[in-house]
Amino acid sequence: MQRSSTTIGTIELIIAMILSGTIGYFVISSGQAFWNVVFFRCIIGAVVLGGYAYYAGLIRGEYFQRSVLLMIILGGVTLVGNWIFLFASFNYIPFSIATVAYHMQPLFLVLTGALITKEKLSGSLLFWLALAFVGLFLIVELDLNEINALFSGEASTDGSSALFGLLLALGAALLYTVTTLVTKKVSQVPSTFVALVQVIVGIFMLLPFADFGNLPTQTNQWIDLLILGAVLTGFMYIIMYDSFQKLPTSLIALLSFIYPITALFVDHFAFSTHISLTQILGVILILLAVSAVKFNWVLPKRRHKA
Repeated sequence: MQRSSTTIGTIELIIAMILSGTIGYFVISSGQAFWNVVFFRCIIGAVVLGGYAYYAGLIRGEYFQRSVLLMIILGGVTLVGNWIFLFASFNYIPFSIATVAYHMQPLFLVLTGALITKEKLSGSLLFWLALAFVGLFLIVELDLNEINALFSGEASTDGSSALFGLLLALGAALLYTVTTLVTKKVSQVPSTFVALVQVIVGIFMLLPFADFGNLPTQTNQWIDLLILGAVLTGFMYIIMYDSFQKLPTSLIALLSFIYPITALFVDHFAFSTHISLTQILGVILILLAVSAVKFNWVLPKRRHKA
């Protein structure tokens, strides 16, 4: 039964991460400012999640217990805060550096999860996680000169501004780590209800920033927002949060690397972005690491001579 639950959770999270990798395309295609995209994503997502939750009978009195509801709301605040911090960091540092900093999240997740849930961190697991992180560096093709410029102050007119951008990206990673761990803490609550409450929190958080004077003027733009809200928020968060409640923290961390892989290929096919051999190698390393954790591959132990 446990194996079946883990398998279903793995499939759900893989699908969710693949869907996540397409979000950037629809955001760009919608032609809307970030604040509007996220705001309408929350509204449409709330309608879809609310309708499904009501139809499935998932809105129950016991889920409105103060301690449980506060935990879910906390996850909603950190989820929306993670979006805000990440996109704000793009104003201060190059996108590649922000992406690498943000994808420290799987490492934060494994280490934090080990401290909180007392999950054992084996040497093999740390090796596969490090291998996946190397693969991520290869995918974004991080330029070491950019890092030197970042800390020398050449990346912007003010070196402290660049450092602030890096801290924003790392802050986004930490906030998403909290969101993941909080969701695992409320495993007794259906994932649909959790996602519903969190997008409602997002509506109230983003309402002051929405630009109603520049709404979409074309049908295809509204379709993009509809897909973002209904599919990439409503459906995606149902299966993603359900997977969080079924999988160990370490596997969640490594499966999250599927997101940048998908985004890389979506960017290539949608905008004709070139994929280098270095990036292909990064993809292979990440898939290898994910497979290793999924199938419990253990590194051979060194034998000590007597």
